[in-house]
Amino acid sequence: MKLRRYTRRVAPRERYWLVINEIYSCLTNGVIEGVGHVDPVALQKAVDLAAAANPGVRVRLRGFLGFARWVDSEVAPPVRLLSRSDWDGTSEQHAEFLLERMDALRGQAIADVLIVPCSDGKIRLVFRTVHAAIDGRGVIHWMEEVIRAMRGEPLRGSQSRLIDLDIQEKYRAKVPDAPPEPPVAFIPVLRPGSGPKLPLSYVWRRLTIHRPISQLLPKMAIFLAEWARIQEVGPVGFTVPIDYRGLRTDELGIGNLTGYLRLSVPETATPRMFMQDLTQRIRHLADCRETPGMRKLYWIPIRRMVRALVPRIEPLLYTTNSALPSGGIVSMGNQTSENSSFPGFQATDSYGLPAAIGKLNIVFVNYPGSVTIVFAAPSGYNGEGQLDALVAAVEARFGGGVRTAEPQQFAEAT
Repeated sequence: MKLRRYTRRVAPRERYWLVINEIYSCLTNGVIEGVGHVDPVALQKAVDLAAAANPGVRVRLRGFLGFARWVDSEVAPPVRLLSRSDWDGTSEQHAEFLLERMDALRGQAIADVLIVPCSDGKIRLVFRTVHAAIDGRGVIHWMEEVIRAMRGEPLRGSQSRLIDLDIQEKYRAKVPDAPPEPPVAFIPVLRPGSGPKLPLSYVWRRLTIHRPISQLLPKMAIFLAEWARIQEVGPVGFTVPIDYRGLRTDELGIGNLTGYLRLSVPETATPRMFMQDLTQRIRHLADCRETPGMRKLYWIPIRRMVRALVPRIEPLLYTTNSALPSGGIVSMGNQTSENSSFPGFQATDSYGLPAAIGKLNIVFVNYPGSVTIVFAAPSGYNGEGQLDALVAAVEARFGGGVRTAEPQQFAEAT
């Protein structure tokens, strides 16, 4: 018996990501790099199998306002073999293909897979997805399913129709009332440059630390807060996404099943204090607290939201304000190169490219003997090398075998 066609409600937050994607490309991308050979035909067959088991990657947007749905098109994401590229996987340079639009609002595909042979001898597989339809954990699951199919292994599959509001509704009665807090205007981590900031574009840098680092998330939060206070005096706060899968539900959804916590970092905070605050908030279900006014986004036309947001982009991204925190920090868990390898192709690294959102986003993946960290920020935060200086400081601080540079010392040295 044929299963009912897969559909899923469009969550209010996903409508917001659609607004962002109208203004500039808002994709969540995963990259696997390695050596060997990748047959495009074989990879397309694997993608077809994985997509059939996970129809959330085949969806198209249908309907309007709060009636909109993600509907299975029954067409798998396309695989494309690109010509040889000078891209080295450490930045956006020579990777123009990452900016190719995926126009979900007009019913186009929300995912594709690129095979990028590079002049450094490596092959990079890029799994591009529209953030409005798939979140970071969803991308990881999708990548793993394709690799399983390439190895001829059983697929886990996902038919989940859950959205974040379903999880929040499930726990609504258990979420304790929180006293209203005055809005906090968080300072940026980086100093805005003096050059042009529009049209908006994002830059990113990839850093590999060749040693394991325990508790990197709280350590990074404290380091970034110290760095921010070199640029400006004021409160610092970060968004930390909380994956609902395995924590709030047993379903393996591929869409946006993420809660968000915003944590302040006082000047006296330590990594231990930050982690205790994070753990306590999760224990008290703070990640399940529905964002006030979020459901109103169901009934505001996306084009109206675009028109309202465009004039506010520069002040939102480049000034101290209460709308956006200092940045976001995302841990994508543990990985091994073997997990991303298949016959004929030996993976050497995998990493996520943060969606083009906010003032600064940092995503890291832990390997048995190393950690891969990706930093992304609006280009106005690197016109004078500000982001590059931060990446160098993080490498000096966490690299091991190198004399540790504290933020103030590094700023004085540069």
